[in-house]
Amino acid sequence: MPRLTVLLPVHDGAATIGAAVRSTLRALPRDAELRVLDDASGDATARVVEGIADARLRLDRSARPLGVAAGLNRLLAASDSELVARMDADDLTLPGRFARQVRALRRHRADLLFGTVVQFSSGGRRIRPTAPTGVSAAAFPLHLLLTNPVAHPTLVARRAVLDELGGYASVPSEDYELWLRAAARGHRLVRDGAPAIAYRVHPAQVTASSGWRRASWTDPATAGAFDRLARDRLGRGARRLNLLAIDEALDDAGFATELDDFARAVTTAADRLGRVEAGRVRALLARRLDAVRALRRQERRSHEPA
Repeated sequence: MPRLTVLLPVHDGAATIGAAVRSTLRALPRDAELRVLDDASGDATARVVEGIADARLRLDRSARPLGVAAGLNRLLAASDSELVARMDADDLTLPGRFARQVRALRRHRADLLFGTVVQFSSGGRRIRPTAPTGVSAAAFPLHLLLTNPVAHPTLVARRAVLDELGGYASVPSEDYELWLRAAARGHRLVRDGAPAIAYRVHPAQVTASSGWRRASWTDPATAGAFDRLARDRLGRGARRLNLLAIDEALDDAGFATELDDFARAVTTAADRLGRVEAGRVRALLARRLDAVRALRRQERRSHEPA
């Protein structure tokens, strides 16, 4: 039985899957495996993967499209390792990633551990590192109430925790919804500062779509998970900030009141952290408040008569 399984679902990823798989295998320990799910691709994805000879590589194929969440759950069910990691078909695993992350998982006593990323674009190969800043288990839930502070393909997790949570839900932001559920149940989520992947930025990404973003903001399951975490960490229910901004039934006075109440609750919770971490949460809160107010103004203008 391998100790670590890396899950990689892919649909029509022939152009990038080879580099993603090879970089992952180079960083993969001997007692680990990489499981790729070809999710009903119409291109040469499967042939590219089949052309890579490595005993640690497993290829599964689905004749009908499953989507990311169902595909990940299928890969989880097909494996039995103690630890589970994620990778995407258009990113690159950085050297030494898994050895570093397994050590960090133990060091932080984490249940779900994430890394940071360096960003690059396919065209100009532009590399843009993010600040190698960690987020502790104590601060992580507050970050989650403000934004999604991690990239899904940097994950390494304890399988027992994913099993307890029931795996991924079929919602627009299946990763963020899972993090919310995990944090609300008291599991330890940590972002280690060390970069884990080179993250490819391109216009075709699902998360770049305005339709996808709105579907995520209004998804009932994600809203419920968010509210449960808010009640656990803030002592009160709350709605996602972007949902407030696009709520047409909420007048400006109600918007301002709900936003101010949320900000006070987050600030009070942040004050229980150490000085540095509290300062980071307050700075992130200030940026998010500015962004959601700007989104609100944009929404109001878009509904004005022409």
